[in-house]
Amino acid sequence: MASTYTGNGGLELIGVGEQAGTWGTTTNTNLSIIDRVTNGVTTISVSGDANLTTTDGTLSPGHHKVLLLTGTPGAEFTLTITPNTQQKFFFVKNSTGQTATFSQGSGGNATVANGASAVISADGGGGTAICTNIGTDVLSDASPQLGGNLDVNGKNINFGDTSTAGSDDTLQFGASQDLKIYHDSNHSYIVDSGTGNLKIAGSQVDILGGADGGETMATFTDEGAVTLFHDNSAKIATSASGVSVTGTMTASSGITVGSAEVSEAELEILDGATLSTTELNYVDGVTSAIQTQLDAKAKGFLTPDTITSSTTLTATQSNYQRVDCSSGNVTVTIAVGTGLSIGDYVVIDKIDTGSNTLTVAYPANSQGISLGNSCDLAVAFYNGTHFSFTETIKS
Repeated sequence: MASTYTGNGGLELIGVGEQAGTWGTTTNTNLSIIDRVTNGVTTISVSGDANLTTTDGTLSPGHHKVLLLTGTPGAEFTLTITPNTQQKFFFVKNSTGQTATFSQGSGGNATVANGASAVISADGGGGTAICTNIGTDVLSDASPQLGGNLDVNGKNINFGDTSTAGSDDTLQFGASQDLKIYHDSNHSYIVDSGTGNLKIAGSQVDILGGADGGETMATFTDEGAVTLFHDNSAKIATSASGVSVTGTMTASSGITVGSAEVSEAELEILDGATLSTTELNYVDGVTSAIQTQLDAKAKGFLTPDTITSSTTLTATQSNYQRVDCSSGNVTVTIAVGTGLSIGDYVVIDKIDTGSNTLTVAYPANSQGISLGNSCDLAVAFYNGTHFSFTETIKS
């Protein structure tokens, strides 16, 4: 009875009574085929299209399990698996510089890109046989998907430099790849091109400087301060009441507080001055000309122009009022003005030596010594409602 062969590996099945005295040679060949099918690795130098053949009963290239494709073909090439009735699968590594196509029939082909690895299955379907890449690697799969979490197992995921975000070596997020993280030859980038905001959240967010993160540049604390640093030293910090500055604050022009702007020239008025908090509080509440308000706070006395005719003197603070009667008799009527305080005084002084008279009239309920039209000098003190006064003559 003649020998037959297995359908996929081409192992010779010795017929009953056949190969007496030589069956050992056939058996050894079969064992070598089995070894090659299970563990065999072969390097195929490719120059163009070729056949990947399995010959019954003979060690053949098609028996190897692992195919390392090398060579320098000038274009894409096709390896045809023969015969087309055998079921096969190969582990393939393509290093030819061109795309390799595996074919067995008209049912469909499988390709392996240059530099890629794959597992190629051939279904042995005869003229309509199909080749399939059942183990496409991440490099050659245009859209690989994970079936679970990716654990890097203590290793790294490395990205190279890119000159254009999104073209290559870019980590992208979002359905439209709106968020991109990448590095060019000099700088690192986090770019958000979406319509929403780029948000960084945490109980405290720190921005660190240096490759080792050894310096703090800024800290952002949840429901707390925002602090800016210079050379690892805090300089500006926010608080519930405002902002604190450590060191010198320099403004290129003026400073605006509320609706008031203080110019550089105005600030230089205090340049070199040593002022305590108490001293600075003297101008607390100042809203107009500083000198005017300081004069008002000082509560000095006024020295209005000399009176030469009868008039009303409305006192808003202490006054020393001169009266010249050279042109005729003069009556000065004192009235209480806004701002006059208890203890403020009014002095009426007749400065001429002529015979014309000076008469001083006071608000209702004022009390004191009156000389009528013989007065040369009158002094009146405000007591909160009216005046207490005295008059005298000059001898």
